[in-house]
Order: sequence, then structure tokens, then C-alpha cells
Amino acid sequence: MDSAGNLQIADVMMAKRRIQDYARVTPLIRAEGLEKLFGGAQIWLKMENLQHTGSFKVRGVANKMLCMTEEERRRGVTAASSGNHAQAVSYMARMLETKAVIVMPENAPQTKVAGARGYGAEVVLCGFTGEDRDRKCEELIREYGYCLVHSHMDPYVIAGHGTAAVEAWEQSGGFDEIVVPCGAGSLTAGAAFAMKQLDSGVCVTAVEPEQVPRFTESLRVGHPVTVQMGETIADGLRVSKAEEINYRLIRDNVDHLLTIDEDHIARAMKEVALLGKITAEPSSCVGIAAAMAGRIDTGPGKKICFIITGGNIDASMLQQALEIA
Repeated sequence: MDSAGNLQIADVMMAKRRIQDYARVTPLIRAEGLEKLFGGAQIWLKMENLQHTGSFKVRGVANKMLCMTEEERRRGVTAASSGNHAQAVSYMARMLETKAVIVMPENAPQTKVAGARGYGAEVVLCGFTGEDRDRKCEELIREYGYCLVHSHMDPYVIAGHGTAAVEAWEQSGGFDEIVVPCGAGSLTAGAAFAMKQLDSGVCVTAVEPEQVPRFTESLRVGHPVTVQMGETIADGLRVSKAEEINYRLIRDNVDHLLTIDEDHIARAMKEVALLGKITAEPSSCVGIAAAMAGRIDTGPGKKICFIITGGNIDASMLQQALEIA
């Protein structure tokens, strides 16, 4: 970071080297089956669903926890998460032999709760919103002295997440557009920043659920806002508050910010499974959903990279998606 704490491309490249023993280099594959849905573009998928713990979250968490002091790690860590960040923190805590206490929403998918516990973390279920979970984490920090591994308000986490875009760009030899699911914003912020630093000609598109349009509304009014939490199957994107650190990076580096409805998200899950032969959670599919809805130009000659952010999905939800007519 520079003297003002602003992210630099060197931070992302350093994160890439730092996490190499803890995060996989995930495949970038051409999804020829999915190309049948579109207008001639090459469709490439960055397969973060094949990352350790089943999502991209390990990248940022590994970078953050590896930058902690030994004393901080001895105290143990806590994190608030709807699921994937929880598993990433739990995994890294096990790797670094420290305690992790994870605060998850009461409606978290059982797959993700079981995943966090499976890595040895203690799980506390609390409320339904990000604000509920943050308050519980603050209580745990005051009472037990844990160190916070924030899911999206930390420059080390943002830099670590940016490595997914760097990796995809290096693997691909270049693309015209990268499409990133947008929740709390740390992946979008890190990926967009890194992409524009490496190749400013690449179009960066972010997609968030229509039911939780926190960055769409923030950009509309010119500052970060909190929106009403709607109902969305994209559980990894259920964050109602836009934070300043991600808002600034998204404002300055994202070319198009789109919203997408629930029906298209569910249908995208089905097509990714049946045509792409990939198990992807709903949050991963918002980009494909936007393309299916005609919101992204998929015409001939274009090469588009979609980040498939995770594959942690309950069997019942996948079955429901597959049964859509």
C-alpha cells in the first residue's frame, strides 16, 4: 500500500507469491457447452469452485492471515460470514494451527456450516444480516481478544482476492471482458483494480442480485449506502451495506455494474450444471445469468472470462434449479 493506505498492483502480485503454498492455481476452461446459449463469443470460466474449501475466499484470507504476527495468531481469529469466508478462515486456521470462531447467519446453508466445522472451527449462529454478524464478532473480540479476519473491509483480503483475476489473465493470454459476481465487494474491487492495472483495455463487468443492489444504489447516489435486504438464492451475495474501501475501487475500476433477477440466476445454475457440466453455487452464476438475459454482449469475436466464485451448494437447492422448466 502507499503512504495513504491505497492499494497498489505490487500488493496484489506480492499476495500472489505469498499465498502460493495455500491457494490452488485453479483452471481456466473454455465452456463450449455454454457457448450454445450465446451469440458467438468464446466463454471462459475461472474455476474458483475448485479452490481449497470450494471458493475464491481462500485467496484473501490466506493473504491476511499470513500477514498477521505470531502473537495475533496465538490469540485466535474470528470472522463473520454467510458461508464461504467462514470455511476459508477455518481452513487457514487449521493450516496455521490457530483457533477460529466463526459467526454465521441462522439461515446459512448447512453445507457451509458443516464445512466450517469440518475444518475445526467453532460456529456461532447469529441473526440474518451482515450487521448482525459484525456486532457478534465485536462482542467476541471484546470478551476473548480474538483477531478479526474481515471478509471484505481489509486491503490484504482485497489484494488476495485480486489474484484470481491476475491468474486468469495470465492463463488466458488476454480477454476482452471479465465478469465478476458482486456481493460485499472485495472480489469485485480486487479483481477490477488488478485487471485495470494489468490491461486497462479489458472491460470489467460486475453483477449483483436485483434483490440486494447495494453498489448499484451507491453509485447512483455517489456514496456508499445500505439497502434493504431482499430475498435472493445467491446466499454468498447477501450483504446489504456497501463499504467505502470497496466502493471507491468499484467506482474507479468497474466499467459496467449490472443487476439480475432471481429467475435468471436459477436458470443460469441449471445451464451451468447441464451444459457446462459444472456444480456452481447461485452466487457464482449471476454473471452467466446476466449474459443469458442479454445484459452482456456475447457476439462473435468476443472472449469473455466469467469467474465461477464457488461450488458450495446444498443438494436441495441444486435439485430445485435442475427442475426448472
